[in-house]
Amino acid sequence: QHPKPPKPMTTKSFCQLLIESCEKHSGRSAMRIVGDETEVYTYAEMLKKIRSIAYRLKTEGVAFGDRVALIGENHPCWAIAYLGTIYHGAVIVPLDPHGEIETITNFLENSEAKVAFLSPDMTGKFQQIEEKLGRHIPTVVWNLQQSSNGFQHFSDWSQTDFPESFAKEMPIAKGDDIALMIYTSGTTGTPKGVPLTHGNIVAELEGINKVINISSTDSILSLLP
Repeated sequence: QHPKPPKPMTTKSFCQLLIESCEKHSGRSAMRIVGDETEVYTYAEMLKKIRSIAYRLKTEGVAFGDRVALIGENHPCWAIAYLGTIYHGAVIVPLDPHGEIETITNFLENSEAKVAFLSPDMTGKFQQIEEKLGRHIPTVVWNLQQSSNGFQHFSDWSQTDFPESFAKEMPIAKGDDIALMIYTSGTTGTPKGVPLTHGNIVAELEGINKVINISSTDSILSLLP
């Protein structure tokens, strides 16, 4: 038997903690690309983009619990797409951009992804994936130079206007709701989607912070994905 995951020490949801953190540190830098000072996002800017993504998913008909694929190289937009999807209450499905076309196709089919977020270097590969999949997935690409094959610009999605009432509403996802689906490598059999809940994320964050004791003066190097 697998041991039960530790229960979160807080009763607050992951999204509630995210919002509180962004509002508390609104003017501070939340994310930046090393060596590129034009790519700096404050906590306030990041939260606004997260809400724009969440609201756009809602208006595009992505329902609570629907799957959203995320396939791309390391970039702040990767994190914004990830957090915006979770904020909406959909399930984010991050996939390895270096995976084989057949493998990614199988994961997309299995997850029944309704939308896909991509980095620009994935567009050619994704066209082949859609051909194998036999259906079109609404696809949003960051740093897209020109739109083709129906690809949409991430900047349009992340600047979507939302009503003030939407910003005031607390996201409805609770601890037992699924936040993300991680696919196993399949080294011992057929790859499987492993669901992680909002509560799992909170428990892991609290466990990490208990060991490392991260403060507001620290910087974290992200090696996603």
